[in-house]
Amino acid sequence: MPYIVVTAWFPLNKGTEAAEKYIEERKAFPPDKSLVKELVSNAIKVDKDKIRSIYIAEVKQGKLNEALMRQQNAMILYHDIEGYEYTIEICFTVVEAMGMIGMKAPE
Repeated sequence: MPYIVVTAWFPLNKGTEAAEKYIEERKAFPPDKSLVKELVSNAIKVDKDKIRSIYIAEVKQGKLNEALMRQQNAMILYHDIEGYEYTIEICFTVVEAMGMIGMKAPE
């Protein structure tokens, strides 16, 4: 089961606006436990002149496409915040990654 990792960066002076959008996002897109298990709902760090936010969710078996579409739709809410940037990445578990190269992960 892969992970969806969303990393976002936004200017320090847009922190309140981003927080308000986050509240709006959680109301419009509450966690869907049938698609993902949230591991990190939002970790925040000030990084030089920007704020960095990280979200990590473990995707349920066979739900990757649906979970990705839902995540992208949620991120659309942030598009009007000037200077807001984000990436949505898929990361594999160590078991999946090692399996891809013909190895088995240690237990």
